[in-house]
Amino acid sequence: MNGKSGFSHVKNETTYNIPLVLDENVISSGISLISLWHTLADESYQVIWPRDKKKPLIPNSWVAIYTLQGCGELLLRDGSKITLNGNCIIFLKPTDIQAYHCVGLLWEQFWMEFIPTSVMEIPLLQMGIIYNGEEFNRELAEVASLISSKDPLKNKLAVAFLIKLIYQWIILISENGKKDAWLIKIEKLLSVLHSDLQHNWSVQEMAVKMQCSEQYLRRLFLRYTGKTPKEYYLDARLDLAHSLLRQEGQTVGKVADMLNFFDSFHFSKAFRKRFNFAPSEVLKAQTR
Repeated sequence: MNGKSGFSHVKNETTYNIPLVLDENVISSGISLISLWHTLADESYQVIWPRDKKKPLIPNSWVAIYTLQGCGELLLRDGSKITLNGNCIIFLKPTDIQAYHCVGLLWEQFWMEFIPTSVMEIPLLQMGIIYNGEEFNRELAEVASLISSKDPLKNKLAVAFLIKLIYQWIILISENGKKDAWLIKIEKLLSVLHSDLQHNWSVQEMAVKMQCSEQYLRRLFLRYTGKTPKEYYLDARLDLAHSLLRQEGQTVGKVADMLNFFDSFHFSKAFRKRFNFAPSEVLKAQTR
């Protein structure tokens, strides 16, 4: 069983699925990290939990799932379902999880299991929407690099990074009730955008969803994301395109068409402007 045909018992053989699992738990002030996974899954990715038979479920442990982009769905043992769209974080008890799978084009996420080594008030089953996740994404990439090192000091530094991120996420979720109404609305809009980046969103359509004028929508986007609505939507599509190009069997033309770019030329031009290299370079790197 391998996660690619039907349900499986292990997380492997996805487009890429990197198990950053340590030989021994790394303990730092705050958490003991059991395992960390960075997953880029396609629509065939379906897993029955627990996916790692080498380590049994630990009742006092937690799972944090940070979705960078795409969409995934969790099935809990009580029969309820949770949909995770891009730019969101959620904390769960491992014993509550039954299965999970990718929904749509892809699901890129960091899945971490940890045990708190100090008192930590972790919000259970409450989703936090992150409207500007680029800083988190950079730090998680650094964590993945450090945790893969054979140097125990770098492993501990990785866990220190994770502790910081986990506390930031806890604070983010706990402050949900204190947010102003417009921030809550824009977070919901961003969640909808990330869940359906194949849709050709117009600024007018976004403004209708927000129940505000296009001019006010622009002000809200600049205030909370530092980008205009068009810039945010374009960047989100290009980020998704970058991940799609890393999947086997993709071409520049297919990805451009999938994400509603006018043609491959316009897609390549926008891609190069965002990443400073052509989409074809991603394909070449995957081949190598």
